[in-house]
Amino acid sequence: MENSLKGLILAAGTIITCVVISLGFFISREAKDTAANGANQINRLNAEFLESDKTIYDGATVSGSEVINVIKRFADEKLSIYVKTNKSSTFYGYMLNMENGNITGESNNSISIAYNEENSAYINPYANFKGMLIRDENNVITGISFTQ
Repeated sequence: MENSLKGLILAAGTIITCVVISLGFFISREAKDTAANGANQINRLNAEFLESDKTIYDGATVSGSEVINVIKRFADEKLSIYVKTNKSSTFYGYMLNMENGNITGESNNSISIAYNEENSAYINPYANFKGMLIRDENNVITGISFTQ
């Protein structure tokens, strides 16, 4: 009787040990998935934060004077600013393929033509422009388009 009782206690102990080890593996797997999801969310939020200075113009209606300020602000970055007025279309900073978002080269246009009322690329500071972001195949912002 004592041997069978010891055998039952040993079997119960073995089963309890297996259940505890299984729970440990289950909890560690769930924690790993949760940590991975948290890291993905942090990376996404970080990317949004880094692009926030550009994403504010996506879908926004801004004045011509704000368009000029955008051209000045991003003059030192590898970013194309495309301005379509009622008279003309002009790239500032860099030229851009509008269909795939790839930068094709530097633009020769300077901000001075936007101030010259006699130039077809003149940007009326009181006109309204609709902004739109342009992204390439890697989802990188390569340009901002402003259409009057």
